[in-house]
Amino acid sequence: MITAEVVIADGGSTGRGRRTVLRLVWSPDDPLAVRLELTAQPDHPALPRGEWVVLRDFLRYGLDESTGDGEVRIRPDDLRDRVWFELARPGRAACVSVPRDIARDFLDRTEQCVRCGDERSDGAIDALLDRLLRSDGGAR
Repeated sequence: MITAEVVIADGGSTGRGRRTVLRLVWSPDDPLAVRLELTAQPDHPALPRGEWVVLRDFLRYGLDESTGDGEVRIRPDDLRDRVWFELARPGRAACVSVPRDIARDFLDRTEQCVRCGDERSDGAIDALLDRLLRSDGGAR
């Protein structure tokens, strides 16, 4: 399993000690998919959280071009060298950004395990479809 974890917002300056974390998760058992896990620490109902599943190729494309029109939208921010994620969730979308080099490094590490194009077996596609359908294609 390959992961990357990024602290999105740190509430330390407010004295509340809250932060939001985006975790990218990839497994060679499901090589087409990347899980996006958004958590608030400590857990608080007003802070964004959820889990989304996207195609690894979709995430790679989003590093350089805006993509998506459903539960997950990804767009690059060339000025700040970041990648923005708009993650649909009940109430309103959570918008978070991560440094582009962290997302690119994460994807490069996944491709060292399973290269793009080598992951498309019938079993991998079936596993991805099962995961997407189980999660209703987006936030849980």
